[in-house]
Amino acid sequence: MEGFLLVMQIVALAALTIVCVYLVGVLGRVRSILAIVENDIRELTAKALPVFSNLEVITEKIKNVSENIEEQIDLVKSSINSIKEIADNVVNFERKVQERIEEPVLETVGTVAAVIKGFRTFMARLRA
Repeated sequence: MEGFLLVMQIVALAALTIVCVYLVGVLGRVRSILAIVENDIRELTAKALPVFSNLEVITEKIKNVSENIEEQIDLVKSSINSIKEIADNVVNFERKVQERIEEPVLETVGTVAAVIKGFRTFMARLRA
């Protein structure tokens, strides 16, 4: 029985040795894959940094443009409000002028019409 245990220990140690050798090979491959991944990440980082810098510059420019647009919109709004106020003032002025002039003009037109009617009547009586 001791012989059988000895053989089993040898087989187990041989199997363990084979697994260790295989794991050394696998770890070597994993190391090379990790080196490739590291190089890829370095390249990606090197290429991404200028892109991020450009993105930052572009973002700043977009911010400035949007602020300028907001200022222009505010300016246009104030201009439109000024034009509206001017239009309202013109309408109010027109109403005031119409209120002050309309009644005297209508009275004058009525008076002139009455004078003309009276003159026609007078002329008609003279001819008759």
